[in-house]
Order: sequence, then structure tokens, then C-alpha cells
Amino acid sequence: MYKQHDYNLLKVLVLIYQYRNLTTVAAVLGKTESAVSKHLAKLRTQLDDPLFVRSASGLEPTHYLERIIPGIENGLRLVEDALKQGESFNESLYDQPIVIGLDNVTIECFGGVLLQTLRSVFPNSFIELKTWRSNTYQEIIDGKVQIGLQFFNEDCSKSIYQNSILNVELGALVGANSDFEQWQQIFERPCVFFEIRGWNETNRRLIKQMAQYDLIFDYRVKLDNLDLALDLVKNEDYSILFAKHLINDGEVRFVPLPDHMQSHIPVVTCIKQSNRQSPLHQKLHQILKQVVTQESPRKI
Repeated sequence: MYKQHDYNLLKVLVLIYQYRNLTTVAAVLGKTESAVSKHLAKLRTQLDDPLFVRSASGLEPTHYLERIIPGIENGLRLVEDALKQGESFNESLYDQPIVIGLDNVTIECFGGVLLQTLRSVFPNSFIELKTWRSNTYQEIIDGKVQIGLQFFNEDCSKSIYQNSILNVELGALVGANSDFEQWQQIFERPCVFFEIRGWNETNRRLIKQMAQYDLIFDYRVKLDNLDLALDLVKNEDYSILFAKHLINDGEVRFVPLPDHMQSHIPVVTCIKQSNRQSPLHQKLHQILKQVVTQESPRKI
């Protein structure tokens, strides 16, 4: 019948085999000789063998112990190596694919810097920056996407851990030379409905909130291409509802919404709950936070 064996007792067994003296083993372990003797007694019971016999030169291993000790020593080394790998993580040696889910605007604004950073930290990995889709949350749960960047979603599955990296300040982008002076004016001019993948539900909630103040955007066109949307802002006096941290263009101005209309939406990284303590996923979170909060977005 199979018996469960105490990992720590097996470590004691290897030490007794190495030193052939209970007093020495006790000193190595910082235990009393009596405690080591009790460990040996338990081992003899579990393994159903004397394991050692006393001789003039010290403890001599039995034939049974001589046969099993190489496998035990090798097994303990494998366990120790596995535990060490769990404690440390060497990004430069990591060679598995890394897939990151990002909304379309973050890819446009930060994709170049993010890719460059990832390639320098993970030189042996295949890197994929993947535009956020309706199934991205499920791909994170399934392990097909290691981490995603998205706006906080209160309806997100509990299998996803959302870790905040910054709070978004919302406002309107208008042309640098336009005559927009106050935020109320953005509701009096044509507006671009700009689609940020994964943000649609949050955007709709914000629009409903504004409707409470009888404020309705005059949407004339819907786009998901930022360059094309900005052309309308710069050349045709349109506006776009946008996040301040994504702006790096001297040809547009940011008109913030008033405090009572700010949703204060956090931007978060999304990972599978069981991976939240993983060194890989923690490193990816650090990289995304650094790039989005400390780097200037690509000039758009």
C-alpha cells in the first residue's frame, strides 16, 4: 500500500546518510540529538527498515537504504530547484509567448514604446499586442492573453483581477484654434462618436449621466480611427469625448468636464485571479503602468 512520506524527514535521512552521526546532524539542523533520533525512528517505521546499524566507525546504511538513497537525493534536489524557480524570475531568460490585450487607442498612442520596452525586458519572448475584443476577458481567463489594459468594469467576472494604474480625467478634444471657451459649448457643435474598444458600456453610462443635465452630444459621425477623428477636430470644428492622458498634439486643446460630471474611471490591468502573485504578471503590470503613466503618448 502507498504511504505518504514527510518531506522534512527525508531531508533528515539524507543528512544522516551524509554525516553518519546523529550529534553532527543535530548541530547542522539546530535541533537536539534526541529530536533527530525521534525523526530516525519515524523514518524506520514509515520505510519499514532499520536504515542504519551501529558500527565502530558510526552509523552504517542498510542495503535497502543504499538502493533508495540516490533517488531520494535526486528527488529532493528537483524539489529545491522547483521552489527556487518559484521564488525568482529572470525576465531575460523567459522564452514563452507574451500576449497583451489593449484598447485601440492605447495601441495607437503607446504601442511603439510598449513594444520596445517589452522586447528589451523579454528578449527571448514572442510579443503580441492584441486589440481588445468582446472575448478578451475570456481569453485572459483561458490563459490565451496574459494581461489586458482596460477601463474598470464593475460587471467584470470575479475570475479577473483588476489592478488600477491611473484615474482618467475626461473632457473634450477641440481644435487648438477653435473658439471653444467653455465646456458647455461642446454640446452645441458637431461631435465624433469615437469608439474605444471595451469602453462602450462606460461611455454609454456617461452619456446617460449627462442627459440628466439635459446635455446631449450632437453626434454626426462614428469612428474608431484616431487620426481620422482628429482631422475632423482640427479642420471642421468637431469635438471628441476623450481621456486627458492620451493627448500629445499641439493642434488640439483639452476642455475638461466639470467635477460633477467626471466619472473618475480607473484604467486597470486585467489578469486571471490565480496569476495575481505570478512574477511574470506582476512585471507586465509594472511595465504597462510605467509606459502609460510616465511616457508621453505618440504624437497624434
